[in-house]
Amino acid sequence: MVEVSNIIFCLETTTIDRGGINANNILSALTPEYIPGLFTFSVIITILGVDIKVGHELKIEFISENDEIVVELESELPIIENPESNLPEQYKGININMDWNNVNFKTSGLYNLKIYLDSKIIKQKSIYVKGKNE
Repeated sequence: MVEVSNIIFCLETTTIDRGGINANNILSALTPEYIPGLFTFSVIITILGVDIKVGHELKIEFISENDEIVVELESELPIIENPESNLPEQYKGININMDWNNVNFKTSGLYNLKIYLDSKIIKQKSIYVKGKNE
């Protein structure tokens, strides 16, 4: 069964050897200097239980309280075969790190991240956004 085990908002990510990801400055809220204004941050998602030996379509939406799509991404998940892995299938998966540059925040409020796999929503997570100038 497909499960999103981690969603992390942070200021920066770095990829390390053997598929690992470092999250620098983990955030519980997004606080750009100004709203309206632009803000750069990163998102890490871990998806487990997905068959990574076949292709899958991933879609991510980041939506404001006013139902405006602020970020929208669509991508094919890479096909990965790791014959050295002895993990049970439900613990195999993929880490995804995304650096979102100059995201345009028009209003403060609760923003919702929606993750779709093969056109089915598999997880949602909210995060609060508030400008430091407010």
